[in-house]
Amino acid sequence: MKYRRIRMTPEVMQALDEQREAFIKKFGREPRPEDPIFYDENCDEPTPLSGEQIEELMLSALVQAGVRPEIIYACKKTGRLVTESNEHLLTRAELREWKEAVEEYRRHHSADA
Repeated sequence: MKYRRIRMTPEVMQALDEQREAFIKKFGREPRPEDPIFYDENCDEPTPLSGEQIEELMLSALVQAGVRPEIIYACKKTGRLVTESNEHLLTRAELREWKEAVEEYRRHHSADA
């Protein structure tokens, strides 16, 4: 497996520390390397969230953050969140799929404006 270093912002570091504290409170111990960072709150043992749960949390966070609806739609439709800082990592086909999803939302909701 190939690993990549990712620089974390102070906000991300704080969020991870809060998640660690919540883990300790829930399970009564420090997380181990094999434990999930984000876990199912309803389980008695550290259990990773399902893909559906992760998608639900992400979409909810986007709504709470006030992200424009066409971006949320494209995220849900394509399974990715494209930003100016990550669009260069996508293939042309992936970026086209994203842009088409944004435009599809705008076409279907232009009468609402």
